Amino acid sequence: MKIHRLIASSLIVGALAVGGRAAAADTPSVDSILAKYVTELGGKAAMEKIKSRVFKLKMESETLGESQGEVYAKAPNKQWSQIEFAGAGTMNEGFDGTVAWAKTPWEGLRVKSGDELAKAKRDAELHRELKFKTLYPGLAYKGTEKAGEEQAYVLECKPSATSKEKFFFSPKTGLLMRQESELEGPQGRVSVATQVQEYKTVEGLKHPSQLKLKVTVGDQTFEFTMKVLEVKYNVPIDDAKFAKPAA
Repeated sequence: MKIHRLIASSLIVGALAVGGRAAAADTPSVDSILAKYVTELGGKAAMEKIKSRVFKLKMESETLGESQGEVYAKAPNKQWSQIEFAGAGTMNEGFDGTVAWAKTPWEGLRVKSGDELAKAKRDAELHRELKFKTLYPGLAYKGTEKAGEEQAYVLECKPSATSKEKFFFSPKTGLLMRQESELEGPQGRVSVATQVQEYKTVEGLKHPSQLKLKVTVGDQTFEFTMKVLEVKYNVPIDDAKFAKPAA
């Protein structure tokens, strides 16, 4: 059951981050791809008005069954999630701006470190789309690759010696189609692939409403679909919600 904490982390990556137009030149620049991404999501001005966000989630998997969850995020970089796994109990994860933690029925309370902590910091950034080049230093254009049914522009970086992030953007819509993450976790090498299958617009901002995820840890692989049932912006959230529990 320890694999579940990694699955929940991947959900947050997919739900909170994923969304642009095609570049005029045959070889687009990193800046042009990211600028279109922001434009197609709803624009910088609209994004900066958002100070908090709440997602209600549903997850479906042949192996894990059906689960419910929610993710709370608050500017600039606080995040908390709760996933209720059918037959396996409830898992909470949080980041208070400094400390990242996870609490599960099968493992208790654990503080994250290394690649896992660094990824939690990046994923918790409420306005990640506006800070890509800061959060992912060395981000570079790597040509095109197939993502779903079309060729995508690929941006890639190595946040650390043992981690890698790849982002696939549609030349047609400018939106983020796929993200692939690799890192060292407490159980060894972890890879998470998140494919965006559908976007919806809420209060003028696009967000991914259905995602297909594949999480691999060692020789274990889990696949599931995540559906965003509800999105609310600028909901009052007490900072205490993100703090590491006492036990």
